[in-house]
Amino acid sequence: MDPNAPQTPADDAVPTGAEVRPKGTDAPADHAEPTGADMPLDDAAPTIDEPTGIEPPGGETPVTDTPPSSTDAPPQEPDWRPDRLGEGYEFTDLPLDGGAHATLVAHRGQRAEDGPAAGRTVLYVHGWSDYFFQRPLAEYWAQQGAAFYAVDLRGHGRSLDLDDPEARPGYIEDLADYDAEIEAALAIIAAEHPRTRPILAGHSTGGLTLALWVHRNPGRAAALVLTSPWLEFQFDAATRRLITPWLKWRSRRSESVPIRVRFPDHYARSVLLSRGNLPYELDLKPPSSFPIYPAWISAVFAGHEAVEKGLSITIPILVQMSTTSVREKDYSSAMSAADIVLDVDVLARRAPSLGTTVVIERIPGAMHDVVLSDSPVRKSAFARITRFLNGYLQR
Repeated sequence: MDPNAPQTPADDAVPTGAEVRPKGTDAPADHAEPTGADMPLDDAAPTIDEPTGIEPPGGETPVTDTPPSSTDAPPQEPDWRPDRLGEGYEFTDLPLDGGAHATLVAHRGQRAEDGPAAGRTVLYVHGWSDYFFQRPLAEYWAQQGAAFYAVDLRGHGRSLDLDDPEARPGYIEDLADYDAEIEAALAIIAAEHPRTRPILAGHSTGGLTLALWVHRNPGRAAALVLTSPWLEFQFDAATRRLITPWLKWRSRRSESVPIRVRFPDHYARSVLLSRGNLPYELDLKPPSSFPIYPAWISAVFAGHEAVEKGLSITIPILVQMSTTSVREKDYSSAMSAADIVLDVDVLARRAPSLGTTVVIERIPGAMHDVVLSDSPVRKSAFARITRFLNGYLQR
């Protein structure tokens, strides 16, 4: 299967309540970031000092419409091709060092000329074991006047090599390694839309990745719009600190062997109940999630530690999340109107650590991926983004 070839949109209905499993998986699970509930913690492990991988904070410069100058060589001319999402979408490859690659998707539909984001650009970064497929999100930003782009990070979605038996989907040892595809995407966006700072939008782990990037790159973005960003471990910081030394030890002992974690398919079922179909492709977003490698969790925990210490972001930040989390062993219909991946109360407490101007919006009935929520909930979330843009974006 060529993940970059245009295909029929993945909106075909899947029977509600069906157990959905991609080929090659032997345990149903949802796509979400790990809860850690089944991680083996009984192995004795020495305490290991862990680097955070986060550069020292820098002062944020005032937001203007002119981005900082760059001495980098101009990017290679992108090879835009029709995307799997159909009419109005294109994609291009983003070659990376070491033979890896990411993918940039562009929405080419009509944009409003007088919206609150008119003349601006948006770059969206998905979560873990995820990819960009949310047409309503791209269409919303176009209605606000923005040129919308989304990146499928290395080892995710369109950037997956489904025929490579050696591939490790979603594997990364430092979230800062994603800087390469973020920079490559921004270079192409800047070439198409010069002299404007992007609005960066991120979901779940993508929200954490972008927050850390903005912290390390002051003055380069206009605003951050985050939905259910994974800012802290689902249980609490104390549990994260307890687990971290074991993860480091486990990674050193067998970094290529994933942790055996089993997830129920509750998230996929909740999307089915909310929408009546799965709007994504199971080969690219498996309900069993990607394999869980200790090095990857350690990288995420390093990001959590950095946020806990406090980031120095001064551009406006919007953080959206549900009002409710549901964590139950058995599936229930309540899961279609709550976050069943992260603890939203933990996120709400951690969000102020991102920077100086943080707007927190708790949305009743929202799922973990707010865009996948029922239509009235999704419209409420979009209206709140518009209010944020009108209130905080400099014209």
